[in-house]
Amino acid sequence: MDARAQLEPLLEGLSEDRLRQLIDFARFLLTEPERQDWRGFGQEQLARAYGPDEPESTEADLQPSPRP
Repeated sequence: MDARAQLEPLLEGLSEDRLRQLIDFARFLLTEPERQDWRGFGQEQLARAYGPDEPESTEADLQPSPRP
């Protein structure tokens, strides 16, 4: 039995609210590859902006925000 055939009886037992949640999750799953692509792109850009010779920052380098 394939996955779609197994899913059908499960769907029949779900309330309308749960079906909407399932639809939202399915949409989330469809966009996951695109989000991973964007994450990889962002990491590449960060690596390009900050090369291997970039000095490490520590908490001591942080400055408190000036108070108005």
